[in-house]
Amino acid sequence: MRERHLVKDLAAMKDGPVVLGGWVEKLRDQKRIQFIILRDESGDVQVTYPRPADEDALADKVSTLTNGSFIWVKGRLVHDERVKLGGLEIQLDDLEIVTLSEPETPIADDTSIDKRLDWRFLDMRRPEMNLVFKVQTTIEAAWRSYWLENGFTEIHSPKLMASASESNAELFKLEYFEGFAYLAQSPQFYKQMAMMAGLGRIFEIGPVFRADPSFTSRHATEFTSVDMEVSWIDSHEDVMNIQEELMVAAISAVKESHGEEIKRLFDIDVIVPSRPFPRIPLADAVDIVKARGHEVVRGGDMDPEGER
Repeated sequence: MRERHLVKDLAAMKDGPVVLGGWVEKLRDQKRIQFIILRDESGDVQVTYPRPADEDALADKVSTLTNGSFIWVKGRLVHDERVKLGGLEIQLDDLEIVTLSEPETPIADDTSIDKRLDWRFLDMRRPEMNLVFKVQTTIEAAWRSYWLENGFTEIHSPKLMASASESNAELFKLEYFEGFAYLAQSPQFYKQMAMMAGLGRIFEIGPVFRADPSFTSRHATEFTSVDMEVSWIDSHEDVMNIQEELMVAAISAVKESHGEEIKRLFDIDVIVPSRPFPRIPLADAVDIVKARGHEVVRGGDMDPEGER
């Protein structure tokens, strides 16, 4: 691996030589000075190069850059509070172009979601989208730490099954050699088998598949499921307490690692809830919903409109 400095580490470093690798977020090619906004997976920084009066090969190379081009930059880190972007800049000494991108990008700020999904790898360069995956990683790490500290064992259940794990109506059926198999709708059977095997406490984070034609946000044909199973409980209160602890652990980790960035990009304050969470019996919740103009007609559960 070629050694490089990450943008997020520059603020804590002393002025001096650095090597950065990333892509061109923006180029301002002015008559007397050139500005490159360089972004890597951790942030962005301003790179400057004063144009010499005479012909200059490095200035000419900078002029060829396009938004999205991947480059290596060698230069000198300078802390300067006048610089709006983080109070620091890189004074360019050398530039290596890894790949030049097309001058016209296929997506812009006002591009529709459908086209953004067609060019997902470009859309994910946006800090807002990049942050989604960082937050997901932080949440999973926090949950895994909680589970392992509390005696859980991680399992990886099969995703090809010989029969349905839940309703037959939501199965994806596919050819499997001389017969057929089904994509797993849930790891439920395997969780229960793990309990009978004496594992006691297990968890799994993995994909599940539902052949549900609905196009609402409540239904997805493929999603990542977070499952756990616990033996030797006294009541549902034990499960609810674990769920509360998991939520607090996850939100606390997100606040610590990404709270400032979430505030900057989305103007949302990450607030860690206090325990115990407020609890309302289902019968009382049904009465509250009815008082607000909606009657839950199906028995035993809250319907989608009631939840909204």
